Amino acid sequence: MKAKKIGILAAGVFLGLGALAPNASAGEMGTQSADCNTWSKGNTGYAYCSGLGVVGAHQVKIVCTDIRGVETTFYGPWVGNAKTSSRACPGSGFLRRVGSVIQD
Repeated sequence: MKAKKIGILAAGVFLGLGALAPNASAGEMGTQSADCNTWSKGNTGYAYCSGLGVVGAHQVKIVCTDIRGVETTFYGPWVGNAKTSSRACPGSGFLRRVGSVIQD
């Protein structure tokens, strides 16, 4: 009879721990279906992302080159789903690359 009680107790503990485990489907609701587009006009870079979910945000990431050829990375403001983030190269910098950063 003791073995049966211990088995039932152990099963209850394992079931209880399972209830405390994180739900895998909750993490799947993040940025899995994000669709981002980046473009530039002059020395300004733009990023537009949709499908980020409720708490997702994104920002544009640009790489600029100054007159000496030194590359520097700059970031636009964090914006929510279906919004555009933009950033221009400072001063007389030249825009080289445009990308985006996603935060879920």
